[in-house]
This record gives sequence, structure tokens and C-alpha cells, in this order.
Amino acid sequence: MSEPPSGTEITLNRHRIPASDLDDLAVGRLTPGTVHRMRAVERSRRMLMVRAVAETARESAMGLGAALPPVQAALDLLLRVERIRPDVVADLLEHPGTGIWAVRVLERLRGGDKIPGEDQGGAPLWMELGYLHCLAAAAALRSGTEGTIRLPVREGGVALPTLGRIRVPAATARDGEVPAHTVATLRILRAGAGPAVLTIGRSRVSLPTDPSRASDDWQPVRRTAWGQGKNAASLVLEDCDPYRDFRARALPSSSVSLSPEQAERWQQLLSEAETLLDARHPRAAELLASALRVLVPLPPEPRFRTASASYNEAVGSAMISLPPDAVELAVTMVHEARHSVLNGLLHQLPLCEEDASGSESPLFYAPWRSDPRPLSGVLHGAYAFAGVTEFWRVERRALSGAAADLAHFEYAVWRTAVGETLVILRSSSGLTEAGRQFVERMAEEVEGRPDEPVPWWPRHLARAEVADLRAIWRARHTLPDPGQVRALTEAWLHGADPRTAPGVRSRLLPDPRAGSPDARGELRRLRLAAPETLLARARAVSDDASRPRALAAADVALLRGEPDRAVSGYVKTLVAYPELPSAWAGLGLALAESGQPAAAQALLRRPEVVRAVHRQAHEWCGRSPDPVEVADWIGRNPAVRDES
Repeated sequence: MSEPPSGTEITLNRHRIPASDLDDLAVGRLTPGTVHRMRAVERSRRMLMVRAVAETARESAMGLGAALPPVQAALDLLLRVERIRPDVVADLLEHPGTGIWAVRVLERLRGGDKIPGEDQGGAPLWMELGYLHCLAAAAALRSGTEGTIRLPVREGGVALPTLGRIRVPAATARDGEVPAHTVATLRILRAGAGPAVLTIGRSRVSLPTDPSRASDDWQPVRRTAWGQGKNAASLVLEDCDPYRDFRARALPSSSVSLSPEQAERWQQLLSEAETLLDARHPRAAELLASALRVLVPLPPEPRFRTASASYNEAVGSAMISLPPDAVELAVTMVHEARHSVLNGLLHQLPLCEEDASGSESPLFYAPWRSDPRPLSGVLHGAYAFAGVTEFWRVERRALSGAAADLAHFEYAVWRTAVGETLVILRSSSGLTEAGRQFVERMAEEVEGRPDEPVPWWPRHLARAEVADLRAIWRARHTLPDPGQVRALTEAWLHGADPRTAPGVRSRLLPDPRAGSPDARGELRRLRLAAPETLLARARAVSDDASRPRALAAADVALLRGEPDRAVSGYVKTLVAYPELPSAWAGLGLALAESGQPAAAQALLRRPEVVRAVHRQAHEWCGRSPDPVEVADWIGRNPAVRDES
């Protein structure tokens, strides 16, 4: 991190990755050498980002003003620490919050401070820059380096990354409340000479000599032991760093600050998840111990809607909502750890041409997303869900009853999804040479496992889930050629033989309104795990627009094995909501169950064409035709049915 003399050319060592690292990472294996190389790359990257922040702040005239010392003062303190404890500075550079902060501040500095700030509920720019001072203070405290530094007070506290948060006394404000934005001074004594003291106004706070011990004025980071033996590591349950949540463009963060009871629940689930992974998923446990260092808790979500996210500039961090049980936490952590590993790998070399050129790439279907994804997104998802598939492949053998049925279902769904996306990846010209090697090794691992049988009922629901996901995606994001739709509609209205009717091509047209996944997937999981709650949950996720009550009732009928009733329900829904993708896909599933394969194939393979012909016929005739009749006729037209 050493600062070069002014005008000196900077030459960084080139990082190299052996081909064996690609092979190991492709199958979810992290060797000590691979971990060392990936961390070295992240440190170099963060070092450059910190330097860019300092240089841009100096050049831009938008800086700290009189509130805090110059950025150089914080850098000088970090450099002092690095000379005696380089490991401490390296750890702070690898801290995920450092990457999130650097990206955010650089965006504000280079964009003329257009990112939401103080006037929109966020922090002023000087306060955001002051996080560098907080990093320097944390380095000094951890190394026992003597010094004094002014720090920003944010939401009633002072953050010390990787250590915790100082709570500022309310008495520092005249009206009895802590000012939203102010400055405090931290005096750090040399190691063993006494506690550090924070001064703000007339108040003084002494920090505990043991930073892991909580007090009225000190909230330490919540650390939990993770893994055993060679996999032993420390995982931080991060709820006090202001840059824990990469999605928050302005404060307050959308992540949560945990109560003691919530923290205890998290610790319990983490302990149970760690035991489960160590016992039945040793490779995944090893990857988690090496790949994740921070878990950011999010508010709880309904069952089967656990939220999670990773960020390419926060390698080592995962945001996860409080799950219902340890199994769900374990599989979500496996999923996000793989995303984090791939983010780290992509900082070493590009796997897709878009990574190298920055140009736009074609978009593709990915079963785990409701929106079309670029090739890099398909690769990310395939890699993460390969780990998820392997988790459920093993887990379903260890569970029993409804839990085992659910695990069989998840295994069958994601095994199919990963297989489909590997076909996309292997046939694409958008991979780099390294990307092709990575994908081939991943495919060999996936295909090398036997195609294990799945019991009938979860297999049946899994096939419906796979067909449903694709049909809804097509209905949302593909547009059939208008002229060909008119020709096909005219042929249908004139009673033409469907076998000789014209075909229709469709093109991708992403719908930005497509948001969260359709609720029918959640209901299938409930049907397996807790069928008694199916009706109540179906009603809970319905409203008057995107998911009307008639659609919910049809879904319940379908999942209860009443296909004729479901057909009637979906047709009723389409009378009032003729554009609704979920109703068209649901109708296709119900028709398949009721023994009408031609109509079902049309709706599940080309729902956008059936809907377009239905709409065109309505416009020409002034009344809505029977959607089942339209679908059946189109389903017997191979020129449409088999066109993709």
C-alpha cells in the first residue's frame, strides 16, 4: 500500500492463475493455493480503489472540507500500521465493506455528487469519504498504533470496520438526541497503555480493551466459529457496518440491526447449518469456510421466498434473509458462496467476452430468474445452482417424509435447469478460452453424476415447475411477428387445416415490468411440505391486478389434482385479464393434466403466439374466442408448435 513519490510511475506485479485453479473452482473446490491467489487479487484491487478515491478526492474539490482531516491523513495512518502489521491492513482491504464504500464514493466523486446524499436521506459526501478515516482508526486499534483521528458520526454511532460500532451518548446534543451528522475524535494509545477514548462535545466514551466484549457504548461485530479442523474459520454476522448493504444507495440501510433475540436465533441456525454441512457436504463446507467471511442479515421473508444476494465488489459477503430452518440457510449459503467465488475469479480473468470488452451481449432464458440474462448471468446462475443441485442430491437421502419430497423436488428442478443452461453456455460463442475451459469442467462434473431417480409425485411437480417457468418467461419476454400473427389468425377464423397453416416467429423483447418470480412455484413447494396451508397462502399472495383471486383458486385446484376445475378457473381469469402470463401458462398445465396435449403444448411452448392470436381475433370479431379452442388449433400446427 506504500505511497510512491509524486510523479513516480506505478508498476504492479501481475497476478497469474494456473489452469488447475480453473478446474478446481469449476467443481466448487478451493485449495489453499487458490484461496491465497484470489485474496491477493482482491487486496490489489482494493488497494487501487482506495488510491483512486484519494486521488479523485484531491483532484475534484469535492471533499472533506473542514469536517475531517484531509484524506491523506487517513492514508498516512494506514501506512504507519502497514509497516508494523501488514496483515491488519490486508484484512481491512479484503473487508467487503471496503469494496462497497470505494465504488459508492467513486461514483459520487466522478458523477459530480449526483448519488443521493444528505438532502435525500443519505450521508453527505464528506461523511462517506470519512469511512477511510474509520478504516485507518480500526487499523490503529487492532495493531496498537498510537494516534489521534477525527471520525464521522453516523446515525448515532461511529463505525470501526471489522471491530464494531461506538454508540455516541445522546447527551451530546442539546435537545437530548444525537445529531444525525457530526464529528468525534478518537484517541488511541499504544498497545497496553490503556483504552482508546472517543470524545464528542463534552462527552467521552472509553472503548473496552477487549473489542469482542459488548458494553452500553460499544457494539462489537458478531463473530461465530465456522467449520472444524482445517476448515475452521470465523464468520461475521454483520449488522453494524454502514457499508454492509450494497443495495442501499442512501441510508438507512435496508439490512437490519439485530436485537439480542434475533442474533441468538441467527447464531443457532448458523451452528445447525455448519453441523449439517460438515456432516453431509464436506466440499461445500470447505468452500464456505474459505469463500465467506461476512453474512449480512436481512428481514425475514415468507417460507420459500428466502432473499439472498452477492455483489462483485463485496467478495466474501452474502446478504441473506432470516430463513425458516438450518437446511434453508445451508443451501442459501452454498448458493451465495459460489457467487462470491465466481466474482473473485472474474477479478482475475474474464470468462465471457462481455467481461473483457464491456459490450452488450445477447440475452438468454435462465430458469432461476424472471428476466432475460446476459451470458455472464447465465454462467453465474449455472455455477451457483450446480452447487444447489448437489446439495439437494445428497440431502434428499438424509431426510424423510415431506422434507424428503421437497428435497427430491428441488433436486429435480435444479438438475434440469443447470442442464439446460449448460447447453446454452457450451453452444455460445461468447465465452473466452478460459470460460470454455471452466464451463467444460463444470459440465463434466455435472454430467459425471448418475441420473438418479426421483419419486413420482415430486418428479411430476418438478416437471410442471420447469415447464411453468419457461412458459411464463416466454409470455413475458417474447413478441411474435405481428404480420405472421395476423395471417395465422385469419387462417384460424376461416377454419383452415392447422397442419398447413403458416408459422410464426418470435423475437426477444424484455419486459421491464417483470419482477419477482410467479407465486405458483412457492405454492408447489407448499403442496409438498405443508399442504394444509396451500389455500391460505394462495389467497395471501393474490390481489386485484397481477394475481387475481380467480387465478389463485385455479392454482389451488391444479395443485389439488382437479384439472377440469383448474381449466375453468384459468379461462375465467383470462376473460378479465387476457394478457396475464401466469394464467396462460397455468391453463397449459391444467390442459396437460386433463388430457388435451395439443392445446397444452401450444400454451407451454408458444404461449405468446396463442395469446397474440386470441387478442387479434378479439379485435377483429369484437368478442373473445375460447382460449382452449385457439390453443388446441395452434397446438396441431407444427410450424408454430415446434418453432422456438
